[in-house]
Amino acid sequence: MRKVFTDNRLFVLIQLKQQLLDAGISCFVKNEMLSGGTGELPFTETWPELWIHSNADYESAMKMVNTFKATLTDDAPQQPWTCPKCGEANDGHYFLCWSCGFELPLESA
Repeated sequence: MRKVFTDNRLFVLIQLKQQLLDAGISCFVKNEMLSGGTGELPFTETWPELWIHSNADYESAMKMVNTFKATLTDDAPQQPWTCPKCGEANDGHYFLCWSCGFELPLESA
């Protein structure tokens, strides 16, 4: 097992977790419910962490993590988009459809 990503926003990890699972990389989130310990524990120790089960998947996982992280640092507002799979409207800063989980290709963003 190996940690590949951590962030204080659980929804960010859940989005990345789904992308890894869709690519066939077995993973899980640790510290999902630990935020209540903030104050008693250092806040960075309570942040959710994304871990992969197999070390053999590390390189593939990190390529996906780094691509995903690049989408988090772009502060420019993105255009809203309509999911081609289910037709739901999505805010521009999301790359997964909130309704069906369709992943918007990065070149479309």
